[in-house]
Amino acid sequence: MLCLDKLKEKLKEEKVDGFLITNEVNIRYVTNFTGSESILLITPDNDYLFTDFRYIEQAQQDIPWIKIVEKKSSLIKAICGKLKRLNIKKLSVESSYLTLDQYRGIIGNIKRIHVVPTKGIIEKYRMRKTREELEKIRTAINIAERAYYAIQKKVTAGMSEKNLSDFLEYEIRNLGGEKSSFETICAAGPRSSQPHARTTSRRIQEKEAILLDWGVSFQFYKSDLTRISFMDKISAEFKKIYQIVLDAQSFAIDSVKPGRMAKDVDHAARNYIEKKGFGKCFGHGVGHGIGLEVHEGPVINKRSKIILEEDMVFTVEPGIYIPGWGGVRIEDMILVTSSGCNVLSQVPKKLSEIAIK
Repeated sequence: MLCLDKLKEKLKEEKVDGFLITNEVNIRYVTNFTGSESILLITPDNDYLFTDFRYIEQAQQDIPWIKIVEKKSSLIKAICGKLKRLNIKKLSVESSYLTLDQYRGIIGNIKRIHVVPTKGIIEKYRMRKTREELEKIRTAINIAERAYYAIQKKVTAGMSEKNLSDFLEYEIRNLGGEKSSFETICAAGPRSSQPHARTTSRRIQEKEAILLDWGVSFQFYKSDLTRISFMDKISAEFKKIYQIVLDAQSFAIDSVKPGRMAKDVDHAARNYIEKKGFGKCFGHGVGHGIGLEVHEGPVINKRSKIILEEDMVFTVEPGIYIPGWGGVRIEDMILVTSSGCNVLSQVPKKLSEIAIK
């Protein structure tokens, strides 16, 4: 476990006695433990997973090299007991995930303990994907694409957004996905102007555009794609807006390479959309990292200070949203390479390819 070894080195460098990890996803990343309701304590000598009866056997199978501590009353009481026995005086914690009750429990039960807040330590490691992680992400993308192709054959005027979303969910599971990465967004006609529209029972009309934002979870790793489909011939106005978004995405993807600021990728798309007169219709960042979580580092927006590195994976998804008319968003997943980037998702997106026939 490379990340675990690096964390132990960091403990020694900073002369910290222990690091308490309370974020479930970070615990999974560091240990490969697939359960929940747990907290991980890393120390220079040994590591301890605190959990309850439901996950003891699973933990013993997943992570036999880590000492398993079963809670009898509350997790925090079990942790405090161990901290006392190990004589831990300086404890690093994840400030974004340790609850106030947990913090009070620690400082209230252990005299003279120094709690050191940290932020983003494990998340920084998670930004660069390993070969094994990339393989799982590619599989999640492949399942998502195959599911999308399968439902394109079923789309008809008169079916509801929910019908379409349900068909997609079935195909995702049928093709080997564990579940959707998130609640599928299916928005037709004027409802597509809502970037995160809630899928409804509204029926899809002839000549409407359909925005579909979907993804697959495979062995805990996620994919996230967005495409626009048209029920009939595409109007001149939609062609214009669609091509602007497609070109903006192309400019952003072309700007990706290691050493470049993430905010420059956002600028490449945003600047083009603004020049075309639709800057006020594009209010979100151009992308986000993806892996164990749908939204993780690196953040790709106009304020991001992250420098792109090889093996980072993120989305590029510019959009234009016009209330009462509709919206267009095109989203693909990108891998930073040693010299540029690869587009991992391959669902067709040219104007000539997106009409449902």
